[in-house]
Amino acid sequence: MDSIMQSTYDEKEKVWSGFKGLPMYHQDCSVGRVIHKALKSFPKNVCELNAVDGKATTNQDMLNWSVRIAQHLRKRFIGRDDVIGLISRTNTYQTAVACACFYNTTPFHAISSHFNTDTLQHILSITKPKVIFCEVGDYERIKDASSSWERELVTLDGKIQDVVYVEELLEPTKTEMFFQPQFLTLGESQTMAILCSSGTTGLPKAVCMANYLLLHLIEVPIYTSEMAIFSYSGLDWYSGLQQMLLGVGVGCTRIITNKERTTEDLLDIIEKYKVNMVGLGSSHVAELIASPLAKAERLTSLRVVFISGGWISDNALRKMEELAKLAFIFYGYGTTEIGAISASFSAAKFGNTVGKLIPGARGRIVSDEGMALGPKEIGEILIHNGHKEWHGYYGNQLETQKIFDSQSWFHTGDLGYFDEHHNLYIVDRKKDIYKCRGYHYWPNQIETVVASLPQVQEVCVVGIHDENLDDAPAALVVLHPGKRLTKDDIKAHVAKTLQTEYMELHGGVYFADALPKNKNGKILRRDVKEAIIEAKAN
Repeated sequence: MDSIMQSTYDEKEKVWSGFKGLPMYHQDCSVGRVIHKALKSFPKNVCELNAVDGKATTNQDMLNWSVRIAQHLRKRFIGRDDVIGLISRTNTYQTAVACACFYNTTPFHAISSHFNTDTLQHILSITKPKVIFCEVGDYERIKDASSSWERELVTLDGKIQDVVYVEELLEPTKTEMFFQPQFLTLGESQTMAILCSSGTTGLPKAVCMANYLLLHLIEVPIYTSEMAIFSYSGLDWYSGLQQMLLGVGVGCTRIITNKERTTEDLLDIIEKYKVNMVGLGSSHVAELIASPLAKAERLTSLRVVFISGGWISDNALRKMEELAKLAFIFYGYGTTEIGAISASFSAAKFGNTVGKLIPGARGRIVSDEGMALGPKEIGEILIHNGHKEWHGYYGNQLETQKIFDSQSWFHTGDLGYFDEHHNLYIVDRKKDIYKCRGYHYWPNQIETVVASLPQVQEVCVVGIHDENLDDAPAALVVLHPGKRLTKDDIKAHVAKTLQTEYMELHGGVYFADALPKNKNGKILRRDVKEAIIEAKAN
């Protein structure tokens, strides 16, 4: 492991580089062909195991279902230039639909069912899927959100009158034994999946996932067909997408559940199914190490713990090491747009670093003026993943050009630096986006609600780090002269209006005579954050 996490620094160019390895697959090999071959070659292997009902899905089951769904979509002349919508909690049929799309090189747009109707409408209107697979409980909401274009809805978990149920597409066909996945027609950068991300404007964008990026997810050398893996992430998350690919492409047994996450449930799953690899958010780790239910003897099966999704303290990592004594503890940094960027796995070098660049990645630190910076100089982190093309944000060329420059460097929007040992450190978020309880939120969504109160003159919302919540939303509020409003009034108004738990003001409400601004009148969010942290301390 030490060898593949080595990195170098070019002092003249001021560029850091990860270990340069050789790809496992040819650049024009589609991820669909890899999956089809794996499922067909080892039919008795269990690729998914449902922790709720105990149902095991073999490779043969998954192959049959995915091929039949792919054949159905081909009959409808749905191909490379179309999009399939996939909006559901984790379930086995969801995986079969995703595999079918990979076979046909038709990108699927995976969307969280937690989004409210307005956000769903915005996201779906970007890609306008021709077919949307969803759950019965979300059918009416998704039907309304996608009503402005012609599409078909298919349910994944039950039957609704006059609506197609996915099991109706799973009848055997005479030609399925001859089925072959499509070849790539646009090369390694062809879009094979679409996930949701966010921009500084506040609403999610549709991120194109290139074929080469998906192949990278199944080339990680630590995974084998003997491993049981688990994460609460669904296909709408980068980490959930990787787990699905490891199940159908590598042969790992992926444990799935549609239950809401609890520490008790997590421990039960790890212990019962002898999970070897678990993916956790940093807030999940904080909850786990604080739980009296967490005992080292319950985690003896773990060999890999991969932590992502936000800053985590050195103390939390140490405690996780004490619980999972036989496991490598990885702490990683990445983005939906370009995937994994760096990882740290050595206990002696945890600190606040997110580790060294992964194999194939290159990094630069640049100032606001675009000048390249050296070790220990703070600037924006730019990453090159070794590929020249990326189709960017679906239907949004302008935003794509803002973050993916002409030399194929991705502008992360995060501030950081490299130390003299080539370890990367994240200092702050340059872009105005935060994450609470594993879900992204945008300050202006909450600010708009607070500002609707007639007593409020100005408001700024920032994320305040919390071990259990990640970036807890906190508001600094300026009231109109002579007006009165309590903190509880504001909290209650936000909770009632948004009706979204992770966007409630868990970080608190604070009052000020004025918001910190620059000479052009722009609110300085970093100064707001410092003011709130100081107020909390006092």
